[in-house]
Amino acid sequence: MAQARKSGLALLLAALALASFAAAAVTITNITEWHVQSTGYPPIVKVAGADADTGLVSVITTTAVDGTNKTIITIRGYTGDPTNFSEVLKICNKDTSNSYAVKLVYQGYSNGGWTYVRYLKLWLGSTGSLTIDSTTQDGASTVPVTVGPGSCVPVAAEVLIDADTPQNMWYTDLISIRVDVVSTTSP
Repeated sequence: MAQARKSGLALLLAALALASFAAAAVTITNITEWHVQSTGYPPIVKVAGADADTGLVSVITTTAVDGTNKTIITIRGYTGDPTNFSEVLKICNKDTSNSYAVKLVYQGYSNGGWTYVRYLKLWLGSTGSLTIDSTTQDGASTVPVTVGPGSCVPVAAEVLIDADTPQNMWYTDLISIRVDVVSTTSP
């Protein structure tokens, strides 16, 4: 009986030791070194379209506080009537060798709200529109369009401003909508 107790105790201690090893974490560190270099300007760029000459569209490119390229587009619509623009912006491929799949991706809004703006529609080339309104979910996008080497694709827009927008709100920013131009190399 004493032998059985000693064997049971030994088995219990062995099980506890095994459990403590199983619960122990092992950390292995493999060292890597990353070298970050610039290759210059990105191959896909945004430039002002023909509608920038109308006085209703303004396109400004700047560098944001975080160091990213940022294009600020201001469009002015007439109250109560959909206002259409055929070429607010052009998405151009400066790469002379590769094509890129490009799409417009809605990332949300800030500074204002949907009180007076009913919708903003965007077309990339001949794709269907991306309609942005108070119900549009972040991440909604156009169908990707292939932009070949050295070519450009126009971005058309339509905006509807509520007919009841008060005069003191005219020529002020009613809403800021973020739409990213996302490009990937075509296979």
